[in-house]
Amino acid sequence: MKKDVKLMGKQGKNNALILYQVLMKYSDKEHPLSMSDIKDYMAEETAECGRDSISRYLNQLEEEMGIDIHRGKGQAARYYIDRRLLDKEELKLITDAVYASNFIEKGIADNMIKKLKTLRSIYDGEELDRSIQCVNVAKAENDRILENVRIIQEAIKKNKQIIFDYMKWNNHKQLVRKNIEGKYSINPWTLIWANDRYYLYGYDTFEKDGVRKERHYRVDKLDNIEITETDRQGKELFMHFNADTYVAKRMGMYTDQERRIKVRIPESLVGTFIDQFGKWIDIKEEAICQHIESADNEHKEKAEEKKLLVTFCAVKSNVLLGWLIGLGNVEVLEPEDVKEKMIALLDKNKDYYK
Repeated sequence: MKKDVKLMGKQGKNNALILYQVLMKYSDKEHPLSMSDIKDYMAEETAECGRDSISRYLNQLEEEMGIDIHRGKGQAARYYIDRRLLDKEELKLITDAVYASNFIEKGIADNMIKKLKTLRSIYDGEELDRSIQCVNVAKAENDRILENVRIIQEAIKKNKQIIFDYMKWNNHKQLVRKNIEGKYSINPWTLIWANDRYYLYGYDTFEKDGVRKERHYRVDKLDNIEITETDRQGKELFMHFNADTYVAKRMGMYTDQERRIKVRIPESLVGTFIDQFGKWIDIKEEAICQHIESADNEHKEKAEEKKLLVTFCAVKSNVLLGWLIGLGNVEVLEPEDVKEKMIALLDKNKDYYK
């Protein structure tokens, strides 16, 4: 029954806390501990205790610390911690999310899960290890992610601007500086989780034609971040910022000028547009009269196919246009420059397959 794994107990440490560690690590509903088991585990931690002392420590854990301990009755009584901070199913969901995240480097993910598993028994941890099947071929390789987040949060707290190097991949699969002539600078205002990535959001440190542009950068592509002595600007702009609408309008987080775009779609696609752009899109019905030809080609009859005119705000990018093409049966109506860009994109790609 004994395990060779040592807990954090030391000579002179509060025995009630050692008992708590024993119960947290070695007990659960499927693996309750007898009084003899508890004595053995505590003895391994140089905490020699009798039955009466252990009973007193159990009371202390329940009454003073609010620990929910299941107690049996009689000489064959068994003990285990009943309620924990996370259910086993909750821990599994968090674990899958951490391992599936592109943003979290594998070494950091492994360390996070190791800490999370201490919230459950070692048996739940072993079961969790066997059940993990997450695959992520695009996982971040920047092990400074957490440090980047820490520095950004410190700058926001201190109300200061930051400067940094922004990295990109080269054809040798190496991260190199995107701007070799100097550092980027920004007024940092928040961190956004979108498209399974972490983004720094803020505003330019300068104005152009009286306008201070908003910017976002992938946190895993930041390097050599420094907090400056210059106070942040852009508070008035940030008061009107909405992360949900900002992300919804930037498919793939590509940035450019936002446009009001009108498309004609079949009714069956309305849910797809609401899921992507939110319920604030404008939807109007349009009845299109079509001729439908029968299979035997003997007669034609008129029928009405319900179409919808959907207007939404989004950044005009090839990612957006490619998404519209992939949906099929979507027609861009306006503005004219977006329609022309769609036609040009179709023509360009069609040339590849001639």
